[in-house]
Amino acid sequence: MYVCVCNAVTEDDVRGCLAAGCGSAKEVKAACGMQPGCGSCTKRLYGLISEHRTASELVDALTGGPLPLEVVPADPAAPPAPAAPQTWPQPIAGEDATAAA
Repeated sequence: MYVCVCNAVTEDDVRGCLAAGCGSAKEVKAACGMQPGCGSCTKRLYGLISEHRTASELVDALTGGPLPLEVVPADPAAPPAPAAPQTWPQPIAGEDATAAA
């Protein structure tokens, strides 16, 4: 389905631009090569951007968010920082921790 008939830009084109990292209507229009025209595509374009952001936020909520960035040591020979200890799953209150193992 066309988002912009004037520029022959489809919904798949817009979704591809969003997946590639475009985050605003201006960036999508530039990446898809959309030129100023009748403006009828603007409402649908904003709707697709909103859908993409909502889906990304839902994925982050379900998966615990994007992976945290790691600090790169200034000295390449330095050992990597130790990983944070895993704190889950927690034993149920009153349950012996050794019985679960």
